[in-house]
Amino acid sequence: MNVRAVLPIMKKYEKCPKCGNNKIGNGEGGIIIEDDTYTRTCKCGFKITINEDGKEDAEEIN
Repeated sequence: MNVRAVLPIMKKYEKCPKCGNNKIGNGEGGIIIEDDTYTRTCKCGFKITINEDGKEDAEEIN
């Protein structure tokens, strides 16, 4: 994904919408940016993947 597409998404998901956690790394959550997707995970089980067209795929993992 290009920077112009990623920046607004990063701002939107800076904090987990489920629990409010704003940390990543060390088991707190993570961000994965690939060619065509952005994925944000959280220790509470929240996970969202957004493709380059803006389609969001949210799920809860345990």
